[in-house]
Amino acid sequence: MAERSGSTGRVGIAFVGAGLVAELHARAVGACGRARFVGAYDADPGRAKALTARHGGHGFRSLKELLGDAAVDAVHVLTPPEGHVATALAALRAGKHVLVEKPVAHRAADVRRLMRAAERAGRTCMPGHNYLYVPALRRAKALIDAGRLGPIAAFWMLYNLFHDADLVRKYGSIIRVVCVHHCYSLLYLLGRPERLSCMAVPGVHAPGVPDAAQTAITCLMQDGAIANLWASFASADPTNDPWLVQYKVLGTRGGVSYSWNDAVYQDDEGPAFGMPGYVDAFVYEVAWFVEQCVLGGKQPLSTLADALDALRMVEAAERSAAHGRTVTLRWE
Repeated sequence: MAERSGSTGRVGIAFVGAGLVAELHARAVGACGRARFVGAYDADPGRAKALTARHGGHGFRSLKELLGDAAVDAVHVLTPPEGHVATALAALRAGKHVLVEKPVAHRAADVRRLMRAAERAGRTCMPGHNYLYVPALRRAKALIDAGRLGPIAAFWMLYNLFHDADLVRKYGSIIRVVCVHHCYSLLYLLGRPERLSCMAVPGVHAPGVPDAAQTAITCLMQDGAIANLWASFASADPTNDPWLVQYKVLGTRGGVSYSWNDAVYQDDEGPAFGMPGYVDAFVYEVAWFVEQCVLGGKQPLSTLADALDALRMVEAAERSAAHGRTVTLRWE
């Protein structure tokens, strides 16, 4: 557990990276009564200045300055994925707890390095698997584990959020950027799949974009259930039963469903910023990180071991899409 910083007794949190997702993390820290926002470092000082002007704290001039600040108990690593591992390792070596955005890393060896570093430091390194922390999915997990739904027959996770060609280019492959959510969600709710197949295409709206903008992954679970994972940057859903982000689990005795469309309001600051199902996931995630992990010494709902399994699924989906064949997953 961390020593709580400052006279307030709250966990001091600083960000490395002050881009779009940092806004949601800052709102979430502000909503957590047992945390306080100390400040942010970004390679672009203007972004850190703008973020701290809105949410308090101050801009750090360097990562070294941030990690050397005794008021900082925990670090949120919010850089582009290529910077996650080096930054998280530095924070752990400095004795800080770490929440690292997804995807945690692009190589299994790097996830393992973080696991070893966290163990050596005696600190939490929590992957930013934020979707799981909403009460509806935690309840779904409890119902599945208790057998209330009977044997599970099928799982769906659907994602349809239109991105123009420029934004698709910025994000890169939808398998790595979005389907990691699907993978860790499936692992959390139903466990590891036995094999999977994947089809991925650029999307009808963005010909010439090199990375996939639509993908469908079908997983066979070890108990015979089928999981269907769909993601698209190429479409929105204006129908009366929208499938923006939708979860559904069906068993022989019941089912559960969860949707981001339960509440919607106008907010143009970022994609899905007007959907509490998305925004509140960060609030629940940060609350768990602070209250359960940093202060309570408990594990995240989804650990680095799960991030490693999710990466294995992503890599298997990429191989399946590239070679047009089903891939059998070899679990350790």
